[in-house]
Amino acid sequence: MAKFLLFIAVLAVIYVLVRASNRRTKPPPAAHPPEAMAQCAHCGVHFPRSESVRGDDCDYCCEEHRRLGVRP
Repeated sequence: MAKFLLFIAVLAVIYVLVRASNRRTKPPPAAHPPEAMAQCAHCGVHFPRSESVRGDDCDYCCEEHRRLGVRP
C-alpha cells in the first residue's frame, strides 16, 4: 500500500512540474498597436479616429457636432 501511495505522490509532483513549466514557456499576449487619434473640429475632444464622423474635411466626435460645423 505504501508503494502505491508513493507512486501516486511521484505522479502528482511530476504533473505539477509539467504544468508549471508550460506556464513559463507561453509568450505574453501581443499588445495592440496604438490607434490614431483625431480631434473634434467643434468641441476639441480627442478620440480614436475609427470612431470619428467625417464631414467638410474635418473630424467630429458625433453627428450633431458635424451638423453644427466648425466652432468659431
